[in-house]
Amino acid sequence: MPDAPRPRRPNILPPHVMSELQDTAPELSEAALIDRLERALADLPALERAAVVASVGYAEGPVGAAMEVELDPEQAEALTRNALQLLRAALTSET
Repeated sequence: MPDAPRPRRPNILPPHVMSELQDTAPELSEAALIDRLERALADLPALERAAVVASVGYAEGPVGAAMEVELDPEQAEALTRNALQLLRAALTSET
């Protein structure tokens, strides 16, 4: 019997993510910052997006990312680092 697809988790961001993003663009509203972050996340490759959301967004670290993307923790951590670099680049290029 094949495994059923995992249901998608809601993209709930912890408060520290928004406060760190707010520090980079204090003139923007929280809604504008959320929109910018969501667009940047949507532009990431699927594995990087899943890894960074699990690792940073849900604070599950490399193990949580590894479980989400079904890779070993070292590979998941590398995906997370890459995703963070891509997000930083995307967010700073919009300012």
